[in-house]
Amino acid sequence: MAALVYQTAWERMLRLVFGASTAASSAVLAIFLGGLGVGGAWLGARAEASDRPLLLYGKLETGVALSAAATPFLIQVAARIYWALGGSAALGNGGATVLRVVLAAIVLGPSVVMMGGTLPAAARAVEHDDDLARGRLALLYAVNTLGAVVGAFVGTFVLFELFGTRLSLWVAALVNLLVAVLARRDGASARRVPQAKVATPDESDAVPAQRAWPIYACAGVLGFAFLALEVVWYRVLGPILGGSSFTFGVILGVALAGIGAGGFVYARRAPGRPATVELLALTIAAEAACVLMPLALGDGVALFAAYTRPMAAIGFSTLAASWIAAAAVVVLPAAVVAGYQFPVLFALLGTGRARVARQVGLAYAFNTAGSIAGALLVGFVLMPRLGAVGVWRLVGAILGLLAVALLVVEHRAVIARGALRLIPTAAVLSASFFALTASGPSAVSRHTPIGAGRVDLSEYDRNGLRSWRHRMQ
Repeated sequence: MAALVYQTAWERMLRLVFGASTAASSAVLAIFLGGLGVGGAWLGARAEASDRPLLLYGKLETGVALSAAATPFLIQVAARIYWALGGSAALGNGGATVLRVVLAAIVLGPSVVMMGGTLPAAARAVEHDDDLARGRLALLYAVNTLGAVVGAFVGTFVLFELFGTRLSLWVAALVNLLVAVLARRDGASARRVPQAKVATPDESDAVPAQRAWPIYACAGVLGFAFLALEVVWYRVLGPILGGSSFTFGVILGVALAGIGAGGFVYARRAPGRPATVELLALTIAAEAACVLMPLALGDGVALFAAYTRPMAAIGFSTLAASWIAAAAVVVLPAAVVAGYQFPVLFALLGTGRARVARQVGLAYAFNTAGSIAGALLVGFVLMPRLGAVGVWRLVGAILGLLAVALLVVEHRAVIARGALRLIPTAAVLSASFFALTASGPSAVSRHTPIGAGRVDLSEYDRNGLRSWRHRMQ
């Protein structure tokens, strides 16, 4: 919860310094994600060696709270440096982007690096050796993600409105510090966690350590795909929902809610049922389908938003509910599958507590590295050349091809378990590639002032609506 209040607060404060362009937002997001990845890889190894992982978690959270509380003052210093050097007007887009990255790294780096180490430390604290499916880790991941949902919505719709950005960040830092104090107290009194014995499950049930690279590669590609989707969703839904900071909070909150729900679903998996490569391939194929199916709706989401926009007269909460409903149609299905998918990655890397902190940290690092690539490549290259709908299709195609590539790489283990288990994946992939032919949203969705409430469709019958859509295109 605290982390998402930080993220949205930083996004608000830094856009006043660097601007609200896609390039500026992508640079800041890359630093945020990069710090998480570095923290996961570096501190994950330290957490693996710790016999008091909960105490280490508490120490990391203390550092996160204190460093995050200092960021408003650091942002003021960064703003003076950026403005003194003339920003993009004096430095050009390339020079300004480099300066933004450097300043954002100085401001956010300490907080996000320590933040990246908290999940591996907590994972080692909660996992048991007999949990072959790593369901405890999935539950931890789900609870953490749903806390982020609370942070996204409470920060966007309550805290910032009541207290402003800076004070809201400090409220989150106080909550974060309370968590740190409790974790340090319980971690200091808890029994020491011994080094777990390395489990040796049957090769048909898990990917051996020497063949873990396809799983890490999948984590990277999936991170790229999901971050690219977030950019696409914001670009497609922005004109429909108004394009304000509320829009960012709604999309982020819906995405995180879906991820958390998917994690909870996986956590119900029986502890004695390890994950398989076929299960991962099926989730990737299902994500591709969930990404591409909204293309078949065309301008349906935009029309829904136009017809529900007058609900603002009833009250802001009603309008926000219509925003959430519109965003959920596009975002929620893919997010739920992605939330189920990430624990599958963790479970394929090993079982129980054995090397869990290091594996979680490395998977997190690969995932965030892919996310950085997605943020930068989409923001600077793909979106200007392909447009939002083109990138949307490209991400769906990448996910479908990733599922096929994974099965090809792991074909021996898959064939050994029986080719019939591939039928569901093949069926979902067929639906995904068929959805690629959909035309997707038109100019009605992207270039009409629906989000501003300046489109009134109440007087049109079906023929009139068809004529209006034709004129807008």
